[in-house]
Amino acid sequence: MTTRFKRGVQVSGAAAFVVAMLLAGCGAPSTSSTGTTSSSNAAKAVKPTKPIPITVLDGAGNLDINKPLFDQFVADHPELVSEINYQKAAAPDVAGKVHAQQIAGTSDISIVLGGPDVLGSLSAQRLILQLLPEYKDELIDLSKVQDSDRQVLQDLAAGYGVMVRYDPAGPLLAYHPDAVPTPPKTPKQLLDWAKANPGKFTYAQPANSGPGRTFMMSLPYLLGDKDPKDPEKGWDKTWAYLAELGKYVSSYPASSTIASQQFGSGQLNITPTIISIDMNNRQNGTWAPNTAASIFDDQHWVADGHYFMVPNGVSAETLYVDLKLVSYILDPKQQSRTIGTAGSLTSANMNVTPDQAAPENAAAIKKWGRPDFYPKAFATGKTVAPLDPVKLQDAFDIWQRKIGSKVGG
Repeated sequence: MTTRFKRGVQVSGAAAFVVAMLLAGCGAPSTSSTGTTSSSNAAKAVKPTKPIPITVLDGAGNLDINKPLFDQFVADHPELVSEINYQKAAAPDVAGKVHAQQIAGTSDISIVLGGPDVLGSLSAQRLILQLLPEYKDELIDLSKVQDSDRQVLQDLAAGYGVMVRYDPAGPLLAYHPDAVPTPPKTPKQLLDWAKANPGKFTYAQPANSGPGRTFMMSLPYLLGDKDPKDPEKGWDKTWAYLAELGKYVSSYPASSTIASQQFGSGQLNITPTIISIDMNNRQNGTWAPNTAASIFDDQHWVADGHYFMVPNGVSAETLYVDLKLVSYILDPKQQSRTIGTAGSLTSANMNVTPDQAAPENAAAIKKWGRPDFYPKAFATGKTVAPLDPVKLQDAFDIWQRKIGSKVGG
């Protein structure tokens, strides 16, 4: 699906948020088949002599938050951009679409937006430029934009993308306060609760669920596993714990949506969640307004992020506009417009906080953003990066083999 924005014309449309992980490498190649990305031979960005069109391909639902910023860039820089064409694709389809265009020599994609899964696939296939450190001097100073928690996500990109959305994500435990007066605060307490209340706790299949995979990826830290970054050789405690927990689980829903509906209807009393789903589900009525949330005592926030990427082979003029655009998006004035949209309480710019939200978003933050909970929660624990795409796929496969296939057994 494609939409367009021209100066003075707003075309609306909700971008679907697709959560799908790729069986792809996440390497950091130094060259590509269509262009070099080494520092000494990096393509030069050249300012256009007249406005040019650009095309944005979104594989992460990023435009749900950032599209107004792209549109504003067109309005503010008519000397650079004549129009923006918006395209959307499921995460697993992004690399194939970019690759097919590059092979055919017909590429018109100027920018790709995606999460670590999309970035991992594109970089492994050498389809995108290494923006850092090659174009560091032409970008906003990231050291003034990203604190140590955000840097965790930026480092995951190995220079192949610039982070334009940051979310501590979770895990959180959503619970019904009437049924659970005191929520579990440790994995052991959660296991004990599930044992005493069989069938009243579950999580969605990690491969199809942000909350499911976030919960899974946090456990190696909470349980003190040997290597939280290696699900095959370093997660002995995690797999044993999930197997034991599974004895008291009736089923693993196929998606976050199904798990949310089961929790909202009262079939479940506790379920893992993440910030955006917690906010959105209470706002849209899937969950009761008084649904409570808690974090673990030794909280490890498994962060999530979206990246701005530039395909190989773009023109020098397009590259110039891309670099200006991503710097513009990360400016505090623009980032303040993202707080409170699509369940977001954090910004890609560390200097922008919920109290700086645009007026139209401030009411939503006050009502659904748990101002008495999230600020303190964010200051608790440690932020860690998600698994890289290859390791995450390994985790999905092991989970299915050891956990998902054993339900009810």
